[in-house]
Amino acid sequence: MPQTTTPGTRVISVDLARALAVILMVQGHTLNVLLAPAHRETAAFDAWLFVRGLTSCLFLFLAGFAFTLATTRHWEVFLRPSARFWRRMRKFAFFLLLGYALHFPVYHVGDFHFLGEDGWRGFLQVDVLQSIAITLIGLQLLVLVARTPRRFAALAAAGSASIVLLTPFVWPFPWADFLPLTLAAYLGAATGSPFPLFPWAAYVLAGAGLGYVYVARQEPAGALPFSAILLRLGALVGFTGLLLESLPFSLYDNINFWKTSPSLFLIRLGCLLVLLAAIFALGPFLRQLPRMVSSLAQESLTVYAVHVCVLYGSIWNLGLAQRIGPRLGYAETLGWIALLMVSMSLLAWGWSWSKKNQPPRSRVARAAIALALVYRLL
Repeated sequence: MPQTTTPGTRVISVDLARALAVILMVQGHTLNVLLAPAHRETAAFDAWLFVRGLTSCLFLFLAGFAFTLATTRHWEVFLRPSARFWRRMRKFAFFLLLGYALHFPVYHVGDFHFLGEDGWRGFLQVDVLQSIAITLIGLQLLVLVARTPRRFAALAAAGSASIVLLTPFVWPFPWADFLPLTLAAYLGAATGSPFPLFPWAAYVLAGAGLGYVYVARQEPAGALPFSAILLRLGALVGFTGLLLESLPFSLYDNINFWKTSPSLFLIRLGCLLVLLAAIFALGPFLRQLPRMVSSLAQESLTVYAVHVCVLYGSIWNLGLAQRIGPRLGYAETLGWIALLMVSMSLLAWGWSWSKKNQPPRSRVARAAIALALVYRLL
């Protein structure tokens, strides 16, 4: 059965997976900000930490997967610097700028000369938006090099594997001793970056490669369902990761399992693929998603930016981290999670409705918000 799509040729299963990632993201960040330390020393919390770690992996994977789906629909257009090509590059550049804006280190642009080394490191650290933006820009350049979807997928998969294998060497290396801090922050965690390209870009590239498999499987009659491919591949990849970790020897010295281990990458990727197998198995039976769910998927960037400011604060506001902090019990924290989920869902629905039904007003609203934020820094 072919995969059901939404009116804008959006794949329902991808939107459902992205909405799930948004829900996991909001609850994960809220627990991290508000739950008291006394409630974190349990086996249940450790299990939750592993699941929470899958959230960013899911976002990254879906970014690459969606890139391939969107690119293969208009492949010839993206083989040259067309108008659509440059619109896409501007979109990725916006992701990059937004990532830095969320870590803006001073209240006024004139205060940059007071910024010390720690301040610059905090500002230039690579978070998930910068990592996604740079990797997507790289994927677009890879399209120009590969020329065909099949070759593009093969190169993306090879790039993912190469990043995973090189991460134990690249991640701890003191790149800032040899490169400008702006560049060094993208290569490893020595500068404090939570999402350097090694290893996180590997998830985006893996998603891009599997996106081609999804597109290719839509055409032949009687082809193995994509959900079955994901399930089998996920079981194989996850089992391989567990097997490698159980070996009495390692190819690497002093490896950090939770940060750089190829085994952890395989385990996480296996879990993601099994989860996505279940979601893609549901897709053909869904004519459309509830409007609130589809809005969460379509406005995931807006929800990300707003909820980060609400929880962690920014130069424009104090967040719950500053106002309350990690001192609440489970019941109170769950209450805040529910409140944030409802408010973020309403925000996503309202913003999505505005863009579809009142395009001129939504553009004016975007411009007004941007100008107000910039004016605050002057």
